Amino acid sequence: MKYYKILGLFLMLALLSTACVTKSKYKELSNLYQKCSEDFNYTLSEKNELVEKNEKLTMELLTLKDKISQLKEDTTAVGRRLRIAERNLSKAKNDYDELLRSFSDQNLNKKAEVEMLMNSLEARQKELEEKETKLAELQHILDQKDAEVKALRNKVADALTGFTDKGLSIYEKNGKVYVSLDEKLLFASGSWEIDSKGKEALGELGKVLANDHDINVVIEGHTDNVPYRGSGNVKDNWDLSVMRATAVVKELLKNKDILPQRISASGRSEYISVDAEDSREARSKNRRTEIILTPQLDELFKIIDSQ
Repeated sequence: MKYYKILGLFLMLALLSTACVTKSKYKELSNLYQKCSEDFNYTLSEKNELVEKNEKLTMELLTLKDKISQLKEDTTAVGRRLRIAERNLSKAKNDYDELLRSFSDQNLNKKAEVEMLMNSLEARQKELEEKETKLAELQHILDQKDAEVKALRNKVADALTGFTDKGLSIYEKNGKVYVSLDEKLLFASGSWEIDSKGKEALGELGKVLANDHDINVVIEGHTDNVPYRGSGNVKDNWDLSVMRATAVVKELLKNKDILPQRISASGRSEYISVDAEDSREARSKNRRTEIILTPQLDELFKIIDSQ
């Protein structure tokens, strides 16, 4: 800004001295001022873009750190369970050896009892080994699903990169990918008809979902806490949130490669807000539609049911 003022002062001096400066010199100075102004505005725009990118990268770094911390905690917990299992196994073996020594001098009639105890210990050891194997399988599937969620988030982010500055955000939570769309990207105020920008964004998301049939999709409509005064079948915020969720489902299903069985819609009205403040900004944040993508967990459930 200081540089900008100097240029302005320079031009003013040039104007005051026009009696001694030729028209060509005046035009040259004027052009120079114009170019410097354009360069300044361009540099300022680049600076703002870099600041925005830096903030986004900082948020992504914090998210990754949280996930690394969670993985460390999970690994520590698994290690703790394994150490407990090893101690139990060692104790069982020691008990077994002690029993052998105790019964070595007993009557031969005790042999059957010893054999029974041996079988019991072997069964316990086998059971422990089976549980350790299932635990390893479970951890493998969890790691696999976590990788699938990350890959899905990346695919969705790549497909919707042109909408991230237009009211769309993507994040992971509890092993799911959330695509959150502000009201302004999809609907006019109080309406459930999707506008052209929203249709374009949903079309790009539909391409991703059409290529991955192992993803379940839940559409949730959310409103603010301002009462909706409607008529006909749409009378309040509950009705409005349901209609908006249903409208998104129907728009996605225009892609014939998406199976309707994979999608469900629900209206949450005003009761799951992202900002509890009673302000215009908070209400704007709360008026949103969330598309929740969940990988199928059939393998995981089978292992848990077999425990």
